[in-house]
Amino acid sequence: MSKLTWIGDSDPEAQMVLIEGVTFVKGQPVEVKDKGLFDALKGNPMFSAEAKADPVEADEPDAEMLAARAEEGTEKAALKTQLRARGVSVQGNPSVETLRAKLVEATK
Repeated sequence: MSKLTWIGDSDPEAQMVLIEGVTFVKGQPVEVKDKGLFDALKGNPMFSAEAKADPVEADEPDAEMLAARAEEGTEKAALKTQLRARGVSVQGNPSVETLRAKLVEATK
C-alpha cells in the first residue's frame, strides 16, 4: 500500500497513536497495508500521505500560566485571590505567612 505519517495534534506530550492495530510515531512514515484504513486516514488533517510532513505546532502554556496552575487549589492561591480582590499587588513568590500578613494589613 502506501505510507502515512502522523503529524500530531495539539497535545505536545502525545508522541504516538495506535489506530486499528497500526502504531504511528509522530513524524515517522508508517507502511499501511489496509487500503480501507489508508483511505480513511489520508484525508485526516493529522496525517500526511506525502513523504515529508511538517509537525503541527502545539499550544504551549507560558510560564505565567504554568505558575498559576501550579498553585491552583492551594491556600497560597486563595490568599493571592483575596489580596487581588482588595487591590493589593502580589509579585514574586511570597510565602504563605507573608500573604497572610498582607491580607491582615489589607483588611484593617
